[in-house]
Amino acid sequence: MGTDDRPEAPRLCCARIVHGPNIPRYREPLLTDFLNRKQALEVTIVVCCYNAERTITRTLESLRQQTYPVQEILVIDDASSDRSYELVRDYAATFRSVRVLRNSRNRGPAFCRQLGLEEAQSECILFFDADDIAKPRLLERQARILESDPSLLGVGCYAHYFESEADVPKSLGLLKVGPTNRAAALKQFQQNKLVFMTVVTLIWRRDALAVGGYRQDLLPNSKGLRYEDYAEDLDLWCRMADLGASGRHFIAIPEPLFFYRKPTGSLSTRNVAVMQLKMRWIKDCMIRRRKGLGERRLAEFLASRTLFQRLADRRSDLAAAFYKRAGFAYASRRYLRMGVFLGLVAVTSPKLILQKLKTQSVQS
Repeated sequence: MGTDDRPEAPRLCCARIVHGPNIPRYREPLLTDFLNRKQALEVTIVVCCYNAERTITRTLESLRQQTYPVQEILVIDDASSDRSYELVRDYAATFRSVRVLRNSRNRGPAFCRQLGLEEAQSECILFFDADDIAKPRLLERQARILESDPSLLGVGCYAHYFESEADVPKSLGLLKVGPTNRAAALKQFQQNKLVFMTVVTLIWRRDALAVGGYRQDLLPNSKGLRYEDYAEDLDLWCRMADLGASGRHFIAIPEPLFFYRKPTGSLSTRNVAVMQLKMRWIKDCMIRRRKGLGERRLAEFLASRTLFQRLADRRSDLAAAFYKRAGFAYASRRYLRMGVFLGLVAVTSPKLILQKLKTQSVQS
């Protein structure tokens, strides 16, 4: 435990090649690996923490109270300026399953997730945010499914939304993302759809490392904007989903197994346009990989956008921003404001409304 004195950037395991120049190689899980398993999966829960002194203890308690054994809870403190590190350090001194590393300076979510991926001592990884709360059977439900099927890349689940300022979680609605069966997952692969899963998805560590883990330093710039910290999980899921060529896939349990807090000041909320841009680049990379073409760097992708595409992007970005504001208005019970923003979404992008109806519901 203590300060992280590692080099400036985490090691990235480069993907090896199998089905063309851009499809990663991995050790195909054998059915005997699963049939011969006599004990629980070894699981590391990685919690990336930054200035979460108000919520981190409650989060750790919910993870420590899982009904399925957890080999370790690894907390990566990203140079918090509040008492987060001290709280976790003291917690780890009491509970041996908790381990903490601390960055010497703030590095962002992608760096912390990659560090957790590399430092984990288990065969399976579950990332969990420092302000969310797990239900007791979260890991048990996920692990039982993952260990039963060698074709699975990972197992996610649905989630409850709850108010960002609430100490006691009360569901405001459901977040429903991810394919719930093999047929839906493979159809998603065949149609080159982005793979949306909740962060709380139990994965095989070897698969994540085989595709390179979390990317770093995507587009250095004078503004200090870290593009790697936007949609970093989506990028990893999509690269792992390339293994769909061999029948591997993700699946989501269609049941809310944790409480998800979305603060109004979160990174994705503050920079909707950057998030949307990153998602477009992820889609472009995914399609090029599956065609056997090389990925374009983010700078190359940006330079390739035509005026017409940029105008369409702007309209889509506005719709996404309006929808987020509608969500926060609902959470604060300002229903008239919510209606105004939903109306703006309907005008700018009716398609977005239809998409959200499929993946989200509100508590009546």
